[in-house]
Amino acid sequence: MSSRDDALHRANETMRRLQHEVRTPIGQIIGYAELIEEELADRGDTELAPDLAKIREAAKRLLNLADGKLALDDDPGAPALPGEPSAGGAEIGLEATTASADTPQAARILVVDDDVRARDIVARRLQKQGFRVEIARDAIDALRRIEEAAPDLVLLEIVMQGMSGLEVLERIRRERSRAELPVILGTALNDPKDAIEGLARGANDYVTKPYDVPVLIARVRAQLEAHRTARQVAQLARQLEFRSAFIRQALGREVSGDQLVELVQRPDAVDLGQERKPVYAVVADLCGSRARAASMSPPDFAALLKSFLDGIADVVAHHRGLVDSVSGDALLALFGLPLTAPDDAARAAACAIAIELEMDRINARNASAHLPAMEIAVGVAAGDVLMIGLGSGDGLKYKALGPPLVDAAVLESAARPGEVWICGHTRRALGEDAVVDKESHVPNGDGSSIHGHRLLGVGGAQLISLRTVPE
Repeated sequence: MSSRDDALHRANETMRRLQHEVRTPIGQIIGYAELIEEELADRGDTELAPDLAKIREAAKRLLNLADGKLALDDDPGAPALPGEPSAGGAEIGLEATTASADTPQAARILVVDDDVRARDIVARRLQKQGFRVEIARDAIDALRRIEEAAPDLVLLEIVMQGMSGLEVLERIRRERSRAELPVILGTALNDPKDAIEGLARGANDYVTKPYDVPVLIARVRAQLEAHRTARQVAQLARQLEFRSAFIRQALGREVSGDQLVELVQRPDAVDLGQERKPVYAVVADLCGSRARAASMSPPDFAALLKSFLDGIADVVAHHRGLVDSVSGDALLALFGLPLTAPDDAARAAACAIAIELEMDRINARNASAHLPAMEIAVGVAAGDVLMIGLGSGDGLKYKALGPPLVDAAVLESAARPGEVWICGHTRRALGEDAVVDKESHVPNGDGSSIHGHRLLGVGGAQLISLRTVPE
């Protein structure tokens, strides 16, 4: 026997031995499955019969491959096996999940694989974790399902007959980003180049078969958590855009006397869709501005007024307040719009003190322009306002109306230059952080009065005070 013939003989013997070693455990799997099925049938228990049939069919397919009786390109898919998830995602014999829609277990996962057994196994694994699972039998089926109702995550096989998983991924990414629809590639291919290519084409993650189930579940949950976070960020961005539009509409809007009369006479002309909002109103007004205006040239007085309003508006913005309106030499700021916060009272009071302190810097800048020094008085009041929409459509404008706007103006008018007065509600809201030295009942013009306190400083997180105590 030649050396070549000897090598062929040894190769054949090796293949025969390998075939034996492979066929033996496969035959054992089939045999044990049949024994278990028969014993259960004798007891009248057929619940596991479909699963045992799947085990036997899978083992027989492997046996045929080992024998060379089954071509590798034969269709491993349809018809569906008993118990495979239906189009709606429910599987025969499995209870539907009862998890809340806000929990990760309630997420909808689309399993895409043209091998019926492969998708059945992974679908059942996911369902046992409480996920809602739908299946797609091929690429076209997957794209159709995604178009009709996008799932929360796609588990996508790369190697499929016809359109590959990578081609499906490319089509998905034309319409939906990684954040909008996470896709995990799953395949028996174990070459790192496949993972690199899949990630480069837009996959969120990559897992290899046979799946390490705990790792697969962990990666699925991680992608779903990232997906939920992205959706929350997008929702917050939309809310911020809406709130920003609302603020832009509310800034500086004035309601004329005629409009106020119409509000009383024709409530149907007003959109009262906004709820009542608790706010802290801050009114700051220049003292003696009329006399100054009479003694100054219009350009100089305009420059003086602009320096005051610009400086005060910056202080309001720094304390996260909203400049509601400017009327002459007075500015109205609101704290609590568009969103209320636990520290609204503290920020409003600190803003009032900061406005008084800012006047020193404004006067210093004005002195270099040969403009006179000015003094300011500030009032702070709390209460509910109603955001009223005037008009309709693109012409809809908003205005805050309510007692705190009037009360803050009353307290400001009673304050002397350099003073800050706050209402009793604001004083109580500040608690021990309020530094006050006087209190008074300030008439508000309708026979009643406002219980006011002279504010010298604010403690706590704000920690700000007047440089000097007004006499």
